[in-house]
Amino acid sequence: MKKLVVILAVVCVLFAGVVGYMSYANRPADADPAEEPETSQPLDAQESAEPVQIPSVDYDAMRASHEPDEIVATCNGRDVRWDEYFYWASYNAAQVENYITSMVTYYGMEVSWDDPWGQDTDQSFAEYVPVSAEEQIKQINCIEDFAAENNVVLSDETLAEIEEQLKSTIASTCGEDATEEDFNQYLDQVYMTRALYDRMNQINYLYQQGYTQLYGENGELVDDAAAVAYLEDNEYISANHILLMTVDSATGEALDEETIAAQEQKAREIAAELQAIEDPQLLLTRFAELKEEYCEDTGKVSYPDGYTFTPGTMVTEFEDACNALADYQVSDPILTSYGYHIIIRLPLDPDKTVEYSHEGTPMNARSLAASAEYASRMDAQYEKTSFEYVPGFSFSIKDFLK
Repeated sequence: MKKLVVILAVVCVLFAGVVGYMSYANRPADADPAEEPETSQPLDAQESAEPVQIPSVDYDAMRASHEPDEIVATCNGRDVRWDEYFYWASYNAAQVENYITSMVTYYGMEVSWDDPWGQDTDQSFAEYVPVSAEEQIKQINCIEDFAAENNVVLSDETLAEIEEQLKSTIASTCGEDATEEDFNQYLDQVYMTRALYDRMNQINYLYQQGYTQLYGENGELVDDAAAVAYLEDNEYISANHILLMTVDSATGEALDEETIAAQEQKAREIAAELQAIEDPQLLLTRFAELKEEYCEDTGKVSYPDGYTFTPGTMVTEFEDACNALADYQVSDPILTSYGYHIIIRLPLDPDKTVEYSHEGTPMNARSLAASAEYASRMDAQYEKTSFEYVPGFSFSIKDFLK
């Protein structure tokens, strides 16, 4: 597990349904395999397969092996109780158990707890469980320590938001009329303590608040120099273009020769007009007008000011043309598999949209630089985070296989 990825995984666990993760582990022993998720294996193969005995984890026995408040480790000087360690160990064990069961039952693969859990590791699935628990506990402490060192605190407004979220979660998991006691009992059924639930809730907000406090909601506190330096360090190129297509945008089939010749002629006329303009501002204004009139690139809606991209992102002819241009220089028509491009190379702009997030939020150099720096600082914080077991404590998931 990579450090930042683990941080984000821990932060997101709660809101991805952490209180329900044991639905598989707590299924009845005689559960009907037909109720398991569908797979790509043919039905007749599933019906003819011999029953396979797969060792399962006795989570109740594991939980009862130590007292809930027993100190089993320390993390950056903080005590780690068994109930917290057990939760993360059982969480990881349930994921592994689910994976092994799926591979054996539905795909006929020979997978056991002693097998390596990845292609690039000798660590077995059994060894993965406690190691991952350690990493997840370190991530929690890492975020808390980072917040403390950078004076990140949750506002009254955020605390009120957490309280409202709790009410919503109680209603969705236990019913509209459920009490906090009902919710605490529900958490206990999935091996999570209320203290850990509340801590994870605050961790999520601390992580987000740390970013906002240091960099702004969308990285707007990152200055121009740092944003441009991020683009330069990552070899970004900025350019705008006017595309006259030589293929049908719907089918990808080539247009007829007469239309292609007309497109080439128009591209040459546009390029010649733009190349004759010496003033950069006048050039940009006229380029925008001609782009609005002639450009057939469907991406111009999302990227009206052109693209800021890294090497290997665009087609070769387009990138080569960009690399040959100076800022504010206009190319001759460049033919690619899409059509004729008239390209203008642009200076790197910290506020120009570079890409979009998974949620559709436009991200510029400031937000990308902020995310990269935040990840780097969290990685550095993680490197300072220590985890040590108390003398005499040992744990192996294999002790609880049945």
